[in-house]
Amino acid sequence: MKKPINRIIFVDDDTIQHMINRKNLQRLKPDIELFFFENPFKALEWIEENEADLLILDVNMPEMNGWNFLDLLKEKGKEIEVKMLTSSMDPSDIEMSLNYGMVSGFLIKPLKNEIMAEILGV
Repeated sequence: MKKPINRIIFVDDDTIQHMINRKNLQRLKPDIELFFFENPFKALEWIEENEADLLILDVNMPEMNGWNFLDLLKEKGKEIEVKMLTSSMDPSDIEMSLNYGMVSGFLIKPLKNEIMAEILGV
């Protein structure tokens, strides 16, 4: 049985999506703990000190892309399930994800309620 998702960290430079995702996820699971970061470096600092059940990581961000973020996570020895977040499915991203055992899938922006409910198991 899959372990329940109670803490999610989002790393995405889109603050509008943060607001929408927070509202929708809290409606689906009111007791969920959500952590949102626009800055990937601040997110890495948070992950060093804290645990989460799932990382939802934007592929394309201005400061660093999602793949660089995953490389830094690996360097730090941090293991967490990751769903890559993208606005368009690029076949090269799927190919790239095969290099990262922690990547369990891709999510298309904007996140749909059915997809979030499936991830949360509600």
